[in-house]
Amino acid sequence: MRKVLLALLVLYISLIGCQKVVDADELLDTKEQVSIIGYISPHDTILKISVTKALPAIGTPVKINQDYQFPEEFLIKDAVVTLSNAEGNSIVLNYDNETNTYITSASNLTISHGATYNLKVVVAEDKFNASCQIPKQLESINEIIEFHEDEYGNDLAVINLNFKDFVDEDNYYILGGFINTTLEYENEEPFSYEYPIYFGDDEFLIDNINEGAELNGKTEISVDSEYYSDIKMTLQVAHVEKALFENIKTTRTNDDVDGNPFIEYAIAPNSILDDGAIGVFAGFSVTEKIIYLEN
Repeated sequence: MRKVLLALLVLYISLIGCQKVVDADELLDTKEQVSIIGYISPHDTILKISVTKALPAIGTPVKINQDYQFPEEFLIKDAVVTLSNAEGNSIVLNYDNETNTYITSASNLTISHGATYNLKVVVAEDKFNASCQIPKQLESINEIIEFHEDEYGNDLAVINLNFKDFVDEDNYYILGGFINTTLEYENEEPFSYEYPIYFGDDEFLIDNINEGAELNGKTEISVDSEYYSDIKMTLQVAHVEKALFENIKTTRTNDDVDGNPFIEYAIAPNSILDDGAIGVFAGFSVTEKIIYLEN
């Protein structure tokens, strides 16, 4: 799997399964539901679906442990989870105790750009269905990089990541990436280091204003030659379905306002077709570009 953006998508599967933020008007009529979360892509090596119990959460969301594992009472280990394509090919995913999700090798069902896939989850006597279509992959992404010093004399690289939007359709993009470098401190052995690239307010982009135009996001990273050498930068743009876009953006928003009594939590989307379950089953594709920085 492609690092960071794909890792973040997998992490969100782990983080959001056991909670649902609800409007205050719904508090008197809430009950336990099934949470189903699954993001699939042609880049996957493992197909993974999370099936857990979901309870309404008001205020501070349910906390999970440092290994990002659900409390035992939220786990559903006996569901029947099936993925299928439009041609009728299907696979059953097996429960994995290490990740608390249902998984299978991606080689068991080819995931292709533009193709439609169906998910069926059976929990006891209840059946839940969802479908997704894998977005097209961008042909390329480009960058403009400018170097400057901040007020403290540190070397910074300002990155303007840009790409051409697809025409005649609504599109949703998530920007990210990561840095591989070597850290060198005085009197210490050099060591390899990896850290993510965040695009702040430009992390989530949509094409609702200029369809088919150039879209771009900006960020800056430290490239201080006193400490860093051999900087390898991987820029990434994920083209995602709307439900996935809204789900990750909602989770990020709620994380940012956690504990603030003056801000209302955002409501997560739901793409599960049947009553009794909430969650998102969606597709995505990732385009990346590797750059070696020289200040």
